[in-house]
Amino acid sequence: MTPLHSTSTGSDHDVASTVRLLHRRRGWVWTAVVSIVAWLVALGLLGALAPNARGAGQAVAAIFVLLLTIVFVVALVASVVDTVKLHRLDPGVRNHATQRTTHFPVGAHAYRYPPRHRFTWVFAWVLLVILVGIGVAVLPGLVNGAAYLAGAEKTVMFLPTSYGQQCGRYGCSTITNGFLQNSGQTAVTWPGQVPLDQPFPVREPLWAWGWGSQLIHSDLGAVGTIVGGLFFDGLSVLVLWAAVLAARNWWRHRQLGVVSGVPG
Repeated sequence: MTPLHSTSTGSDHDVASTVRLLHRRRGWVWTAVVSIVAWLVALGLLGALAPNARGAGQAVAAIFVLLLTIVFVVALVASVVDTVKLHRLDPGVRNHATQRTTHFPVGAHAYRYPPRHRFTWVFAWVLLVILVGIGVAVLPGLVNGAAYLAGAEKTVMFLPTSYGQQCGRYGCSTITNGFLQNSGQTAVTWPGQVPLDQPFPVREPLWAWGWGSQLIHSDLGAVGTIVGGLFFDGLSVLVLWAAVLAARNWWRHRQLGVVSGVPG
């Protein structure tokens, strides 16, 4: 085997391999950037909103933060490894490959088919599916925030039963666990300390699921749920649109393969 540094420009095989490596690294970097941005926003929602939700709400928030953490670590390590591999190549081969590398806009990578590097393409779609999952989980919060500001939520009695601790980056504070005195006796948490066994009126969530299972107690809290919901639901809409484009491109590629006699 001829080493990559044996010539100034390298063989066609060496250059082609380097081009694939460049595209692969670009895919990993793109995945890492998107995942860390989503991780920061999701962690902010978990700290500001999810502590007011119990059970499924906390579990959904924690699972998505964990998944984004795994995606970011894998993408970061892979991009660093590919960068090290690129730096070990002959500069002539690397420069020649860079000139032959076609860089599509970042938004085009998700729905481009066939992909330049299939594994990073699939892994990027795993990240996009996670973002859609977060969008589904925060949608009830978006609906409840809008309903709170519009006065569409009905008033029910909240029965405080016990105290708990909510801890974050700035320390711990006392929260109050209890139930909504409705037909389902919904378990919720009030952000603060109030007297136990003394019911008081609160606004019942219109859609008590995921991030929507929290109690909104102020206009500021409602605005926060709306902003978080718009961010992730907006991303979800973009991902679904990219999925439609990807499916269309896959179908066109398959049809071209059928016409040319080559499987798609």
